[in-house]
Order: sequence, then C-alpha cells, then structure tokens
Amino acid sequence: MNKIAFATLASLLASLSLTLHATPNERNISTDGLRRVSYHASGWAIPSSDEVPESKSIVVDLDDSITPEVFEKLRARSGLSLKTTFAFDGGNRVVISGEPDYLNDVMAKLRGLPGVESVEHNVFYSLFSENDARLEADGPSATVEKPNDPMYKSQWHFDMVKLEQAWKHSQGEGVVVAVIDTGVTPPKLENGKKARLGMVPDLDPSRFVPGYNFIDRNNDPSDGNGHGTHVAGTIAQTTYNGIGVAGIAYKAKIMPIKVLSDRGFGSVAAIASGIRFAADNGAHIINMSLGGGSYSPTMARAVKYAYDKGVFVAVAAGNGGREKVEFPAAYPGAYAVSSVGPDGKLAFYSSYGKELFIAAPGGDTRVDLNKDGIPDGVLQNTIGRSNPKVHGYFPFQGTSMATPHVAGIAALLVSQGVSDPDRIAKILVKTVESREAFNKYGHGLVQAGPAAEKAQGDASGLGFLAALSFASIAFIRNRRRRVTVYSPLGPVGLGVMVLSTGALGFFSNLSCAVLTSPMVEWLPGLTFERSPLVLSAVIPALVLLTTLQFKRANGWLAALCFGWAGMLMSKALLGEVNVSWIPGHGGFDQAWLIASSIACFELGRIAMRRLFNGSRSYQNGLRT
Repeated sequence: MNKIAFATLASLLASLSLTLHATPNERNISTDGLRRVSYHASGWAIPSSDEVPESKSIVVDLDDSITPEVFEKLRARSGLSLKTTFAFDGGNRVVISGEPDYLNDVMAKLRGLPGVESVEHNVFYSLFSENDARLEADGPSATVEKPNDPMYKSQWHFDMVKLEQAWKHSQGEGVVVAVIDTGVTPPKLENGKKARLGMVPDLDPSRFVPGYNFIDRNNDPSDGNGHGTHVAGTIAQTTYNGIGVAGIAYKAKIMPIKVLSDRGFGSVAAIASGIRFAADNGAHIINMSLGGGSYSPTMARAVKYAYDKGVFVAVAAGNGGREKVEFPAAYPGAYAVSSVGPDGKLAFYSSYGKELFIAAPGGDTRVDLNKDGIPDGVLQNTIGRSNPKVHGYFPFQGTSMATPHVAGIAALLVSQGVSDPDRIAKILVKTVESREAFNKYGHGLVQAGPAAEKAQGDASGLGFLAALSFASIAFIRNRRRRVTVYSPLGPVGLGVMVLSTGALGFFSNLSCAVLTSPMVEWLPGLTFERSPLVLSAVIPALVLLTTLQFKRANGWLAALCFGWAGMLMSKALLGEVNVSWIPGHGGFDQAWLIASSIACFELGRIAMRRLFNGSRSYQNGLRT
C-alpha cells in the first residue's frame, strides 16, 4: 500500500471514528443552517495549497498625535502627489495602494518626515502552513474523565496541562480574550443584526463581546475559514453542556477580531489595527495564531502598545520545524509558544529559538497514542475548511493550537485577579513542567493546575499576613488606652481577624462576573479586577462615612478596612494588577496600590479609635 492510499485510508477511519464518537442528538445537530460532517468530508484532512499573495500597498505608521489633517499638510509640504485613494486604517496608520515604482517613490519621500515613525510594504501574514499528516504506530496514553462533554475524553491535551485542577480555582469569569485570526462567527452583531455566517453549536452565544472585521472594514467578524473558530474553542468552548468538547476558560468571553481573510491571509496594517483595537476595547488577553512575515516596525509597535496597556499577548512560534521563531511571536512584548505532541516532546513541525517563552500541547495528527480512533490533534468544534455551511469536531495540529492553551490558562489567572502580564508570565514560568532545552520549550511545558493554585496561594497567604499586620499595628497603638478583654473589643476583635482574612478571600475568589456591574464598569476601560474604584480606598471610605453613626459596627468597619488594605498591599507586593487609568504597568501601579493600602489602614484606625472610645465609655459605665 503506497503512502497516498494509506493516508486516504487513515482519513476515512478518522472520519468514521469522529462520527461514532458523537451522541445521537449530536449527529444531527445544526445551528443557523450548519450541517454536521465528518473530518474527511470537512476538507481539513487535505493540506491547503494556497500561496501568500503579493503586497500591492504600503503602510505608513504615524505618531499617535498626527491627525489626517496634519498628514495632509506633511504630504503637501513634501511635494508628494497621491495618485490613488489612501485611508487611515484604524489608529494612526495610512495604507497607500499603487504600482511598485510609484510606491517606492512614495516610501522614499515619506521616510524621515516629522511624525512618520515608519514606512514599509504592507506585506501579508498568514496561517502557518500545514503538514501532510499520516498515521503511524500506536502507543500508550492516559484516559481523561469529566466533564460531561462526550468527546472530552479525546482532549488528551487538557489532561497534559492539568486543567481540571485549575478549574477548582477559576473558570475564566469576567475575562475577555481577543482572538485575532480569521474571525469567529458571533450569534448577533452589535447592532442586533444577524451575522453573515452561522455560529457553531458548541460555543455559548452569551460568551461574545463585540469585535471587528479589518478585512471588510465592518463589525461582522464571521469566520469563513474555520481556523479562528477552532482557536476560540480551545480558549472558551462551552463546557458541561453535554455535547461536543470542552474549553479551558469556559466562562471567559471571546472578542472576535478578523484580520485574516477566509483564505487565511492578512496585511500588516490589518493585524496591527486588530492588536490596537483589542487593547483599546477591554481585552485582557490577545491570542495570535498567525505569522510568518518579515520584521515589521508597525506591528512591533502595535504589540508593544498592547503590552504597555497591560494585555498578555500569546503568539504562535510558527510551524517551520526549524530554529527560527516567526514574527509576530519574536517581537518584544509577545509571549512566543512552541508546540509539543501527545508524547510531551517538541512536535516535528514546531518552530523554536531563543525568543520562546513557553511550550504547550499542539497535537500530532500522524498518531493515535490513546487509541481512541481519533488522530491526536487538538480537538475542537469548527466549520469545514472554508465551508461555513457545515461543522464538526476536528483534530488540528500546530503551534496555532498550542497558543490558545497558553491564552486560556492566562485567562484563568486574570479571573483570579492577576491582570499584569509580567505577573502572569512569572506564575506560568514558576509552575511549568521542566524541560531541558530552553530554545525548544522556553521555560517548560505550561501547567494550568499548578499555575492557578500558585495564584490563589500567593494572594491568600500574603493578603492574610498583610491584613493581620495592619490589624495588629492598629491594635497595639490603641492598646495604650487599657481596654479590658471584657469590653466589646473582645468579640469584635475576633471579628476583625475573621473579616480581615475573609475580605482577602472574598476579592481573590468571588466571581468577577458578579461584581462586573454597570456600577463598576460605567466608564470605558474599566473592569472589576482593574478598576481604580475597587483598587483604592474609595469603597471602604464610602462604607465608613455612611455607617460611622452605628457604634456597634465600628469593629466590623475596622475589619473591612484592614482586610481591604491587606488585599491591596498583597497585589502591590506581588505586582499582580495593571490598574486602569494608571499609565504603563508595573511601578506606577504598585505605587497606587501601596498608597491606597495605607489609606485603608488609616480608615481602619479611625474606626478602631471610635471602637476604643466606645469601649472606654462602656468601662466607665460599669464602674458607676
């Protein structure tokens, strides 16, 4: 039997297996006219032959202070005559189209002008090339049970990162993950109209926030390719719904941003605009499973822009199978991800190099090590290859599939209150499964369970100590008033300790989705875990001002203030939070949190002082 016949037979067997693994109600399920098909019939079993198109435009990246009117004056001053229509492509980027000689002349005249940061050919990036995968020998595997999604048992990659252990602490509530890709079809558009294409059935319609289509320049980011939908599924596929497969941060929300066409190609200008759109519209995490182009100063600045705004940017290293991390993964501010197969070793297709950050499971569809009849790719629900009229559960391989594992796990950490990208990276690094070759695996294989436990333990432990310290200092300073243990301070003092600890646990564990209300998020850019209203002394001060007249509440008010102070101080010392409206991230955020923590401590002292004054009156009453 020759290789082609063997590969065809393997695809047919995989198709049969994928159909048999579905429950009866899944085999006929459809959403918005999508019909379920087998892997073989989906078109994904055959490698794509599309070639990257040639660029016929340039992109001019301007300083953020430059307006279209200022650019027009610069153009006129330089003597440049624009023969073709040009447009501001979101942010401060201008795309100019034309013939090669004309574009070269335009580039020469614009370079060096004030306010022009870079001028470059608007080359196309793309989905990474695929490999003609064939089945090989079988081998051992571990079985995975739970949740109740019937095909979860074939998602070996979630067991590899210890995902169920992480779910004990977080499911991604209140987090927005931008999928910058071929798009993801939402249930409805922001204006209430129906999307151009149908949504796959295993994505929760409520788990979307508005995105954008930078290919067609409209608000419909529908996916006519299937790649972006598959990536989004790994991040936030609906879980515990009794159908299909599971996702990592299944309570997170997806921001679909279409920067690649349905054929899988997108320009520098489109991708850079997509990155900035995500950073400006509340995304906590960006996933980019794309690349392959040369260095672009425009895109490098876009990645840095997102990082400076506190966004964790996870990017696929590439599928070249060589020692070269592709762009945009190699840009500063991006976290490059390589891929391992089901055996835990570097996948044969994975690019690698010194710029790597971490490794994650990306699959190998040549093998079926767990003997479930499905090639060991990353399994998710998506449409057929460039066929949005059908859907199914298909195994993909690539660093494109590894990267959303890292993005999803980062979303779990953000949901726990760790929103600073540097702190997210530190937790991921400290909890990896070690690998020897840094240039192949980065710091190691990402582990969701240990990462979530470390985030939880660090915040709770340090927060408790900080709250206890604040309460103790205040108690000692007021002890000079010689209050006896028989005064109301006895039980209330116990309440101080209990509530101080509870306040930290409250803010570490409580669902951000519950507190992410219009009251907290009424201004652009505010989310619960980053809000300067929450991450300050504002709320304790308001509570104190409205309840000070109730003397019996003073102990509990002191407890609330000390607990809040402990929570803020722990986040400052751990460097966890990127506070909205505070420029950059890191030092300024820590200074804000420390100052706010001290303010909460002082508010607690006020409440405790009133408590001691009341206790002294109580003692005087006993003497009389």
